[in-house]
Amino acid sequence: MRDILLIIIIGGSLPFILFMPWIGVLMWYWIGLMNPHRLGWTFITDMSVAMMVGVVTLAALVLTRDRKPLPFTREIVVLVIFTGYITMTTYFAWSHMAWVQWDTVMKILLMTFVTPMLIYGQTRTLLLILVVAGSIAFYGFKGGLFSVLTGGSHMVLGPRDSFIAGNTDLGLAMIMILPMLLIIARMFRENWVDLGILSRSPKIAGYAAYSVFWLTAAAIIFTYSRGALLGLLAIAPFMFLKMRRKGSLILAAVLAVTVIGVTLPERLVSRWQTIQTYEEDHSAMQRVQAWGVNWNMAMERPLLGAGFNNVYIPDEVWVGYANFIGPWHPNTARVAHSLYFQVIGHHGFGGFAVFMTMILFTLLTLNRIRRQSRHIPGKEWMGQFAWAMQVGFVGYLVAGAFLDRAYFDLMFAMVAITIILRRELDTVEAPAPQRVGTENPGHESSSPAPRDFVRTPENVQASHAATTDRPMSRQAP
Repeated sequence: MRDILLIIIIGGSLPFILFMPWIGVLMWYWIGLMNPHRLGWTFITDMSVAMMVGVVTLAALVLTRDRKPLPFTREIVVLVIFTGYITMTTYFAWSHMAWVQWDTVMKILLMTFVTPMLIYGQTRTLLLILVVAGSIAFYGFKGGLFSVLTGGSHMVLGPRDSFIAGNTDLGLAMIMILPMLLIIARMFRENWVDLGILSRSPKIAGYAAYSVFWLTAAAIIFTYSRGALLGLLAIAPFMFLKMRRKGSLILAAVLAVTVIGVTLPERLVSRWQTIQTYEEDHSAMQRVQAWGVNWNMAMERPLLGAGFNNVYIPDEVWVGYANFIGPWHPNTARVAHSLYFQVIGHHGFGGFAVFMTMILFTLLTLNRIRRQSRHIPGKEWMGQFAWAMQVGFVGYLVAGAFLDRAYFDLMFAMVAITIILRRELDTVEAPAPQRVGTENPGHESSSPAPRDFVRTPENVQASHAATTDRPMSRQAP
C-alpha cells in the first residue's frame, strides 16, 4: 500500500512538472533528501524515481518560458570551476570506480545549477526551504519522538541505501537544518509571510514547528554519533543567543536535572567519553589512519589526488600510504571519514582549495544577505534564513570533519538557496513611499498588493496607519 501511494504521488507529479517545472525542483529535493521510496516495502525501493523526476524537469526547463537566466555570481563561477576540476581528476583517477561517483556528483551539481533558474520569488523560495528542511526534519520528528518514548535506548538511523542511512550521516543532516527549523517555527508562529493555507492557523503551525525543532534536537543526541555531538555543541551557542526566552530554557533545564531527575542513558555517556580516549578506540584510530593515507596521496599528487573512490584501489597500495599499521586485522582500504581529507585525497590540494573557496564565498554572501535585508521592508525573512544557513554550515564544517560527506546534496542545496536569496536581494526595487504619502484621502488604491507582503510588526502598523478612515484594503508595505 505504501509503495502504491508513493508511486501515485511521484508519478502523478510528472504532468504538473511539464507545465510547472519549478515543482520538479521541489520534488527532486524531496526525493533526494528524504528518500521516501526507501520507506517502501517492495518494488519502489529500487526504482530510479529521482532520475524520472530529474529528466522530466530538465525537459520542461528547455520548453518553458517560466525561468530566469543563471545568475552570474561568484558561487556559480566557483561551482563551474569545481565541476571542471573534478572531471579532470576523474580522468586521471586511480580507481576504475571513479566515474561511478563522478556520475552521482554530476547529477547533484546539475540540479544545483538548474534550481536558481526555476526557483525565484518569495513563495517558491520559501517552499524550497520548507521542502529541504522538512525532508530531513521528518526523521528528526520521527527519531526524536521514538527516542523520548523509549528512553533513548535505541540508535536513530536514516533510510537504508541513502546519503543519510547511517547514524552519523543523519546526525550531520539534522544539525544542518536545525537552525532553519527554528526560523521556520518563528515564521509560522509570528505569521511573517502569507503562504496561503499554511498561514491560516499561525499558532498551531508555529507550535507544531517548535515541536519538530525540539524533537530533532533530541534525535541528534540519540544518533549516538560523536561527530554529531560535536556539531551540536558548535551550533548550540548561536541558537541559544537567537532564542528569546533564554531564562525559561535555563530554568527548565535545571528543573529537569535537579527535580525530575532526567539523566542521559549510560550507553550514550559511555559513547561520548570515548572522545577523550580515542587512542584506545580502534574505530577512531582507523579514521586517523585513513586521514594520513589521503594526505599522503595528495602530497604525491598535489593537483590531482587519487580521484574519486580511491577506497577501491588494492589494499596493499592503500596501506602503503598509511603512516602506521594498526593493531586491528586486517588493515584494509577505508573511506576518509572526513570531508576535508576526502576532498584532499580525491582531488589534491588544488581541488580542496576550490571546494573551500565555494563554501567561503557562500558564507560571505549569507552574511551580506543577513546584514542588508534588515533595511528592506518585507525582506527581513531573507536575513533570518541566511543566519540559519550560516549556522548550519558551521555544523557541517565541524561534524563533517569526522564524516566523508563532501558531496552531500543537502550542502549543495544550501548553496543553491544562497544564490537565489542573493539574486532576490539584488533585484529588490527601492520602495516608493510617495505613492502612499501623496494619495488623496478617500481615494482607494486600485493597485493590488504584492504577493510577498510580510507581516512584521512594523509593516502591520504602517498598513494600519495607511488605511485609517478608509475602506479596508491590503496595502503594499
